[in-house]
Amino acid sequence: MKRLMFLFCSLSLTAVSCGPSTFTMDVEMRDVSSSGLDLAKKTFSVVYIDNGDAVDSTFCASAADGFAQRLESGYFSGERVINVFRLDSIPGADYAAKDTLVNILMDVGTDVVFLLEPPVLGQATVGEPVKVRAGGKIPADSSYLSEAEVPFTIRLNVYDSMNEADSVFSFNGKSTARPVAYSDGNDTGEEILEKALSAIDEPAGTIGQRLADSFLSTWKNEGYQVIYYTGNKWLEAAYAASDYRWKEAMDIWMELLSTGNLQKRSCAEYNISIACYMLGAYDLALEWLDRSDKDYPLYQSRSLRKQIVSRME
Repeated sequence: MKRLMFLFCSLSLTAVSCGPSTFTMDVEMRDVSSSGLDLAKKTFSVVYIDNGDAVDSTFCASAADGFAQRLESGYFSGERVINVFRLDSIPGADYAAKDTLVNILMDVGTDVVFLLEPPVLGQATVGEPVKVRAGGKIPADSSYLSEAEVPFTIRLNVYDSMNEADSVFSFNGKSTARPVAYSDGNDTGEEILEKALSAIDEPAGTIGQRLADSFLSTWKNEGYQVIYYTGNKWLEAAYAASDYRWKEAMDIWMELLSTGNLQKRSCAEYNISIACYMLGAYDLALEWLDRSDKDYPLYQSRSLRKQIVSRME
């Protein structure tokens, strides 16, 4: 269930005799997130709990939206495909319980659900008003700026229906939100703090984005050797593979299976296994590698098999 992205490829085709030659593709592959969860090629929903408190609700809604946007940026090229749902708080409910998350998952209909519990906000403080110095005319009621500091703790529960662990993963964090308030410089500290708390949505959105960073894929470099012979079809397939046109390359290698030369057929089967692996079809990749090993064992097979199996674990 990994998504692939190819960042660079080094292709060196050299003059050959009648035997097989190889070129190496160095590819950066998507790997599990730093949270330990593998979320590639899955669908997500984000749910936040509304406990009825205005500041808590604003914080949680904005954090959930920022969280969803960051996941969309990392997994869906920024396309807005993740729904964010609001759920009223229920007294006594356990939002880290598996039954709770499974029921929510069934309602939202995605592979993974992220549930953001209401934040626990600490004692907020606000700094002295500072004169705004900027070009242009500034309204008198916004000529001073004050920054508040709001310490908080937050909890995120995740249930992945495709994860073999079949359990809820909970993540806790704490930090400080820093909303700002504008005034005419004459407001009381209490009034300024109230204005700052009403503007907590902006820093909360950023906090949600930072929280989502732990669930984005990491990347690792892997190398693959593609085998080719002299002849138009072999070179055509090699160039297609070097250009990441795996389906096109695979179609050509399929044509080359009709040869009576077991070594050449094994090389084509091995290459097809790489193509299946790159396309995320890991079961098929193993099947083709088994066929290659049966026809004519290749020394490259062992490392490829290890990489395929690691993706299936």
